[in-house]
Amino acid sequence: MKRIAIIGAGRISPAHLEGLKILSSRARVVAICDMNEKLRQERQQAFNIPDGFPSLDGLLEWNDFDIAAVLTPPDIRSEVCMPIIEAKKHLLVEKPFSLSLDEASAIVDAAEKAGVILAVDQNFRWMPPAPILRQRIMDGAIGRVLSILLVDTVLRDEKDGWRNKTPQLALSVMGVHWLDRIRWITGENGTRIYTSSLISNILTSAGEDITSTVITLKSGAVATLVHHWASHSRGINNSLQIDGTDGSVIARGDELIWIDKDGKQTKERFTGVGIESSMASSWTEFLDALDEGRTPCHNGRDNLNTVALLTGAYLSASIREVVLIED
Repeated sequence: MKRIAIIGAGRISPAHLEGLKILSSRARVVAICDMNEKLRQERQQAFNIPDGFPSLDGLLEWNDFDIAAVLTPPDIRSEVCMPIIEAKKHLLVEKPFSLSLDEASAIVDAAEKAGVILAVDQNFRWMPPAPILRQRIMDGAIGRVLSILLVDTVLRDEKDGWRNKTPQLALSVMGVHWLDRIRWITGENGTRIYTSSLISNILTSAGEDITSTVITLKSGAVATLVHHWASHSRGINNSLQIDGTDGSVIARGDELIWIDKDGKQTKERFTGVGIESSMASSWTEFLDALDEGRTPCHNGRDNLNTVALLTGAYLSASIREVVLIED
């Protein structure tokens, strides 16, 4: 039975706690740490968590846990992750792993040197239709991938908390899922990236809320991500289209449309899952890796490729030029 300490009692913590309920035979949450005493106690009572701590130092001094779930805002990653790694605790970190590739690399290097397992909670890898698409594309269902078009346009106004004030908003909070999904489904990393973004001023939040990104993958395939938080369409046109040498596939709503070289269409329904279930899958992969002595698929070293796209996108938007992504 693995003992988990939750660090950060904010908005995402209930999804993790509900997901971990599904895995109660394998892991249990033994403590939660947050400087907000009221919020921390609410989480303790709601999820029957025995111990609570107002500081990371207090949690580490207590030391009676195996795994830390780092659910804090991304701008304090090092100051939270490094002491946990020094304490030789395994850790699963919320996305975005970091807003700095250098910082993310340093954390990964430290974890590997300490011999602890580090994973990043890219839970959308387990949100349908991603698992179906990855498997079929890896099996050659549409041949060699040529292009990807992912459209996610919503109306989302973050009116309080750190998301309201962060200068890196849409791409870092949600777009990072889509950058990772492009990598995960195709099995490829990016080699260069170009992003254009703006702040619409129709939301109360401070960061970018209109973005368009073009990524060149290692094979030469081209991926385009259109991600807006200030769209009155509210997602009506959201979809994922992948074109290959032998066919195409379109994911829209709860349907996959497979199109072969002759234009014949085959439609397939898929069932979505809640975020709690995807969290349970992310935790399952992490726990399985610990039990089997292997590296989880969403390990920190792998996630550096997603962080490289994220930081490359922001740099590109800033300098208005293509940014090369180094190995």
